[in-house]
Amino acid sequence: MNRLESRCHETILLVDDEPHLRGMLYTLLTSKKYNVIQAVDGLDALEKFKQSPNGINLVLTDIVMPRMDGVTSAQEMRSINPAVKILFMSGYLADRPQPESHLMLKPFPPFQLLQNIRTILDDQTIS
Repeated sequence: MNRLESRCHETILLVDDEPHLRGMLYTLLTSKKYNVIQAVDGLDALEKFKQSPNGINLVLTDIVMPRMDGVTSAQEMRSINPAVKILFMSGYLADRPQPESHLMLKPFPPFQLLQNIRTILDDQTIS
């Protein structure tokens, strides 16, 4: 068993307003044994996060979405649980939420996403 598969039992809140991309990410994450909760935008994600703020190990969120963007949603989640781990995704370089935030630019290879998720969950710095 390699490092990417060693502890893939955590719960990830997956937030993206594009159904096709969200579906592909859901399939990828569940194939690696992550528990995945899906949300269609930041507001939906915040509502789901409030139901289990300590049961979600990582929030994987797009930045640009309708109703509530990923940055605002993440700030609200951090006000509830400051220790929540968040990995932002965006197709736009200008969308970087904060200098210390974890950000992956779309498109990205699946292996890189899995590696970055594992690194963040293991409390390390991603490259």
